[in-house]
Amino acid sequence: MDKSGCVTFSNTARNMTVVTAGRLFERFYTVEANRNSTGLGLSIAKLLIERMGGCIEANYHNGKLEIKVKFAE
Repeated sequence: MDKSGCVTFSNTARNMTVVTAGRLFERFYTVEANRNSTGLGLSIAKLLIERMGGCIEANYHNGKLEIKVKFAE
């Protein structure tokens, strides 16, 4: 976490695009449907973070998915 209250998670992400990264927080959306995923995890995380006054976003660039969580100071 940095001084502004932002935590960043980053990982290599194959089969990802800017469009799919933008949809990660949609209910029931999954990148890999063959893993029997419900697609609820990140939508629940977004809801909880926003209710606590924070924000969460996903970005994709240079083959990496980056998720940022920020809470106001």
